[in-house]
Amino acid sequence: MTNKSVQVEEIKRAKDGLDVWEDIHRYAALGDYSAIEPDDFERFKWYGIYRQKPKDGYFMCRIKIPGGALTAPRLREIGTICNLYGRGIGDVTTRQDIQLHWVRIQDVPDLFDRIYNKLGMYQEFSCGDAPRNTTACPLAGEIADEIVDCGPFAQAIADMYRQGGKEFSNLPRKFKSAIGACRIHCYAPQINDVAMFGVERKRPDGQTERGFGLCVGGSLRDTPFFAQSLRVFVPPDLELIKDIFRKVAHIFRDQSSLRQGRLKARLKFYVQEIGWAAFRDQLEDYLGYKLEHDDSIVGPDGAGNDDHVGVGRLRNGLNYVGIPIARGRLTGDQLIRIADLAEKYGQDPRRQINTTIKQNIILLNIRPDQTADLCKELEDLELPVNAHPLRQQLISCTGTQFCNLAIVETKDRAKRILEYLEQKVPMTEPVFISVSGCPNSCAQYQIADIGLQGTLFTYKGVKGVEHYHVLVGGRMGVRPEFGRFICTEDTKKVKVPAELIHLAIERLIRAWQADEAEARGSSANGKGRSFADWANAQDMSRLAELVTIPDDLAATQ
Repeated sequence: MTNKSVQVEEIKRAKDGLDVWEDIHRYAALGDYSAIEPDDFERFKWYGIYRQKPKDGYFMCRIKIPGGALTAPRLREIGTICNLYGRGIGDVTTRQDIQLHWVRIQDVPDLFDRIYNKLGMYQEFSCGDAPRNTTACPLAGEIADEIVDCGPFAQAIADMYRQGGKEFSNLPRKFKSAIGACRIHCYAPQINDVAMFGVERKRPDGQTERGFGLCVGGSLRDTPFFAQSLRVFVPPDLELIKDIFRKVAHIFRDQSSLRQGRLKARLKFYVQEIGWAAFRDQLEDYLGYKLEHDDSIVGPDGAGNDDHVGVGRLRNGLNYVGIPIARGRLTGDQLIRIADLAEKYGQDPRRQINTTIKQNIILLNIRPDQTADLCKELEDLELPVNAHPLRQQLISCTGTQFCNLAIVETKDRAKRILEYLEQKVPMTEPVFISVSGCPNSCAQYQIADIGLQGTLFTYKGVKGVEHYHVLVGGRMGVRPEFGRFICTEDTKKVKVPAELIHLAIERLIRAWQADEAEARGSSANGKGRSFADWANAQDMSRLAELVTIPDDLAATQ
């Protein structure tokens, strides 16, 4: 067992993460960051409080939002909190949360009072070795062609974890859950520890039956695995669904072998070790009953790297408006204005706003005859709905600005990449670009069309210069593949200086566009390949040449 593993397991044995609540308030009353016991910094994570780089007095606060569902009053208050305690910065995360920065320990009690008492939300298991936020399709229960109406499911699963308390508060490591039933599987079930996805099948009498498939053991980081389907059909019974999520978490909790090292303390390694069939047997033992086996349910059908951005129709005849948020970052004032617009134009106060795992925001239940007016007001707020397609799916992690694990800066870099490509590269369909500051994959670089993994390298004789490794061709669905690192002929990963990475991306996209324009011209149906299909068909030597910037071009930057 590594020193880090020993340390964290001892911290949890000495005092449960949930028991740090009174300590947080005690430290806040003191108002002295230096008085905080080192072990309690670790326990703070269970309530979403995380030391901000460079660990000199400030915290990140992750506000937990099950399924990403918000009302206008809740988002408005989050924007207010952001301005009061977070210097006006609010980041939408890839688990549909909103993160604030620059929070001081003495501000946490009022911040928590607003979240718990004014908003009726909660912070338990926002981080730590526990169930993280349960993600979902942001249009759950609303979208017209949803396979199963699962509007309340994500909140119910998150509530179940919270109500269980110490039943779930000492897991070997983080535990990620997801559920949805939209046809594009926008909530990425295949990269979660446990997830359910909508399925349709024909019964013997010819009637269509709708329910869920179940997959377990997905995760990214530096050893990624896609979740494996357990080949079962789960009817849309909320109590049954909660029982299944509960028992999968119990299996994870009970594996002592996973507590031997932090790097391999994830459910994915246990599933890889015993296989999906044995895991299904174990799950049925924990449940005390058999699930309905169906070997035809091998994974999400038709999933991709899509998001519900733009204007679309809901099942009630009203519209949704998906707003692409440039690299997930908003100001507190923008959060407040979005809430105001949701209240002004939304027709149902119960479902007004949703975040997405692509760091975007959706406004729901908008009258069709008022949609254009809403879009105009969003454009005035510098949040155009009909922005360049890359804005829909360019995401980034926190980076060195605030994260202690990051190697390179990401948020400002992602902004510069986006602004350059929006100006220089016309496009009609999105390409998923991920900007990640380290190998931990908070920004999911392995499943992106173009993934950037931060690293440091020597450049122009200077050591420790920010660079990126480049991956291409990641995708999910029926043919899931992790992106390939672009390598040289001797299999060394190509390193692109951060100051030139926008050029490397441009060259990749233009090569794809040129090849597919030629293919469409000679094709009977006029259709070309997606970027992922194109990238996976290219020789590594060509990809390496494309991302290696010639000296004359680099000199112009």
